Amino acid sequence: MDKKFLGKIMDDPWESLAKGPREVMQSIWEKYLVEVLGASLKSGRVQKVRREMEKQADFPKIFQDWNNLSPQDRAKAWRPLMMAAKEKVHAAQDRCVRCGECCEISSPTLFALDLALFQKEILTWKEVYTLRPGEQVTSREGKPETLREERLKIREVPASRQCWFYQAATQVCRIYEDRPEQCRRQNCWGEPAPEPAPEDFLTRRTLLSGVPEVWDLVQAHTERCASAQVSQGLRDLAADNQEGAQTLFEALHFDHYLRQMLINEWELSPAATEFLLGRPLTELLLAHGLKAAMTPEGVFQLEREASGEAG
Repeated sequence: MDKKFLGKIMDDPWESLAKGPREVMQSIWEKYLVEVLGASLKSGRVQKVRREMEKQADFPKIFQDWNNLSPQDRAKAWRPLMMAAKEKVHAAQDRCVRCGECCEISSPTLFALDLALFQKEILTWKEVYTLRPGEQVTSREGKPETLREERLKIREVPASRQCWFYQAATQVCRIYEDRPEQCRRQNCWGEPAPEPAPEDFLTRRTLLSGVPEVWDLVQAHTERCASAQVSQGLRDLAADNQEGAQTLFEALHFDHYLRQMLINEWELSPAATEFLLGRPLTELLLAHGLKAAMTPEGVFQLEREASGEAG
């Protein structure tokens, strides 16, 4: 047996393995896994590799039989675990094992290199949405931040942060062979990938350069509904500055009726409008405790969710 591969945790385990019950054997096995895989047992990567090891060595049977085995038979039963560990650690070295942990944390942000995925129709407007400059977002590490530049992201499964293309039940990515660049740069087994530069990201302008009539609408929406204008309108509303707050209502109506035009006249899906225009302002206002309710006359009224007072 390769002593170098065994690691320090295995310097003197034999007495405990020879005399201890199955729970001691399992504890030694788990400590060993932490050492050779270099991560917590809670890591999705470790869990995936562990399952492969234990399946190959038939760990459930070893665990079940352990208390009835002689010391000699225990040594024989332990060896397949070591052989499976050595094989799987080598196979998983410096590569993605498709555990799905990063897929459940967040969907990927698209890079300029991902333009090819649209050209091959792996991605369409329906699978992508836009985060606009000035929006409040949560990073993959769970930290709140304000975007300085536009970001395009794969959609998430509703009521979660899980990537739209990931199937959690089977741990399968539906576009793994054509996965976005950020997915390819994930390096959970080593040093984190370098932070991308702003010019590395894909933008709507790049995608829409060949359809000027659509790009003109996007620019008009940006001018009328920019995050900075919405934020100023919210401050004016809070300060009871009705004249200043009027810009917020104008942006809200422009955003709503432009989306309706794209859906009704251009026959785009609501999801596609979230690529072209970003998330609806009605959704963004909810984050500020404001609910936009449409009256029968087709005019929005704002209500504060906490107090129910009209804005």
